[in-house]
Amino acid sequence: MSNFIDDIMQNIADLIDNEVEPYASVVFGSDPPDSGICMIQGAGAPTDTHLDKGMLYRLPVVLNGKNTSQSLVLTDLTRIHEALTRKLQYQDLSTADCQVVNIATTASPSIIGREQNSQWVCGSSFEISFYWR
Repeated sequence: MSNFIDDIMQNIADLIDNEVEPYASVVFGSDPPDSGICMIQGAGAPTDTHLDKGMLYRLPVVLNGKNTSQSLVLTDLTRIHEALTRKLQYQDLSTADCQVVNIATTASPSIIGREQNSQWVCGSSFEISFYWR
């Protein structure tokens, strides 16, 4: 993972923890801990290359959660998606190397299943669009 992508992902995790205040802090990985929330980036690619060799880049991100309360995990993941997709300005998420231009939900939060320890598993995804300078 490139350093600027690490920075964007950390900025998004910080925004979620500080502004949405879900039932658990976001950790990085594909499998959330018990009563936890995690996110991990998928395989992204440039969609447009410009004459200055800057690129419009789309990065898919998976956001998963676990909790014994099905309602809590669905509600908080939905609140996270609403906060990210309704955000009008992204300066706080951008870095010196890239400018975030949009975040859009690609799969709304839904129940994946229930583990033997009574933890409901919920999955979702969103896409970060940014201009790489």
